[in-house]
Amino acid sequence: MTQLQTFAARALRLLPPALWWVLVLLAGAFLSIKLEKELFPYTPAAATVAGWIAMGCLLALPPLGIMWLWRVAAQVAHPGWRLLWYLTAAGATGIGIGLAVLLLFLALVWG
Repeated sequence: MTQLQTFAARALRLLPPALWWVLVLLAGAFLSIKLEKELFPYTPAAATVAGWIAMGCLLALPPLGIMWLWRVAAQVAHPGWRLLWYLTAAGATGIGIGLAVLLLFLALVWG
């Protein structure tokens, strides 16, 4: 159990600081949308701006998560586990690139 705790502590330390900022902005945007009437009663555009901020944060999360996977994979000591983490990071990178190409294609076709 102590090895798992040590690994989790190392993995959390490797999280990029930008990921924490994006998560805080995302939480703030969702709270702004949910509490629009209480927080911004005289600012009708506040929910729209919060929605755009939330969308931007949701777009920034996958690349930051992929970057974190590569950082963790580089720090794993055991060769078998390192291979598993590198395969996971490579798969996530491929899926991320595929989704980005699909999103770009859909934006060009319907935009």
